[in-house]
Amino acid sequence: MTEDCHGVVVSGDNSVVAGLRAAGIEAAVIGPTLRSAVFDDTTSTWTLTTDGDATCHARIVVTNEPPLAAFIPDLFGRREFRGVSFHAATPPRDFDPTGRRVAVLGADSNAGRLIETMVGSAAQVKVFPLPPRRVVPRSRRFARFARRRSATVITSPFEEVTTAGVRTADGVHHDADVVVYGTGFAVGGGAAPLVGPGGRTLRQLWIDGAEPYLGVALHGLPNYFTLGGPDRQAALQSVIVCLRIAAGNTRIEVRRSTQQVFNERAHLIGPSPRPRASAFDLTPSLDATGDVYDGAATLTLAGTCQQVRVRLAGHLDPIDGQYHWQGTVFDTLAEDLVNQSRTVSLAVGDRNTPARITEKTPQGTHSIAGVGPPPFALANVLPRA
Repeated sequence: MTEDCHGVVVSGDNSVVAGLRAAGIEAAVIGPTLRSAVFDDTTSTWTLTTDGDATCHARIVVTNEPPLAAFIPDLFGRREFRGVSFHAATPPRDFDPTGRRVAVLGADSNAGRLIETMVGSAAQVKVFPLPPRRVVPRSRRFARFARRRSATVITSPFEEVTTAGVRTADGVHHDADVVVYGTGFAVGGGAAPLVGPGGRTLRQLWIDGAEPYLGVALHGLPNYFTLGGPDRQAALQSVIVCLRIAAGNTRIEVRRSTQQVFNERAHLIGPSPRPRASAFDLTPSLDATGDVYDGAATLTLAGTCQQVRVRLAGHLDPIDGQYHWQGTVFDTLAEDLVNQSRTVSLAVGDRNTPARITEKTPQGTHSIAGVGPPPFALANVLPRA
């Protein structure tokens, strides 16, 4: 890559750069407006275009704005309301709920955070849940939350917004001075066009909705992190951990399975407070700290042997005292065999080691990992620069 490639670039906010530098991570800042971001598979870098058609290259991008737009559905009567109305993610700076009757339509994370700040001073806060994207069983965590002082949840289905409040299907009119829309986000809007590996756009990646891992990492968009969500400081701390995990690697991408499980369980149990290295697929750089092998190997999958090219990296973990290694199998593997058994063995020369196929990547390769003696002799690892 050319010398003008930055390690980490932050889009649009000097305060984020300051937070990264306080954690010992150097970053450049561009902006304030990011017009497009295109990922280069060959170099594992992003090409960023800002206002004025200025461009720069970056290994890792951290954006202060999520690639989403606040979504307010065109509910019946919405435009007739005469009071104050806004999306929960963008409340007016001078908004004061004191003494007001507040109706919250929807219950996304931004609405939840805003409700907690309003219940102590507002005359009343009523929440009107809209149809959910995902149904989950009731959990103990929800029961504990319900016992706290909170808003009144209206169980009758929403029917319409009126000039002075909200009417539900049971015919009851709920007077309101303020209507807050906790209706989530939609891909697009004013967000910058994002093109990931293989030319896939954000709309294609999130065709079923936006579900990032911990609100910061996006499967299908390697080396890209966003600080969206109601708690920017917590998001920044998660990004810092991700950047430390990425150290010594040219590529970091949250695994699809990790992202899916996280979002399925987010409403059942408390989410992991910090990202885990095992949640990501990592591609080591040639000068990475640790041992790197790039070459031929024999993969045995469901009793079938196949000659493959692999790129593996490993290190001795000081905590558990074991050798951990992972990497990529570049050759095509039969999907029926992978689905039959992800437990495999990998041999380099006469060194044969048990391993596991962890996931198929968006590029069509497969991730592989193991714990214990690696399949490669340490004398065969690539020289470090």
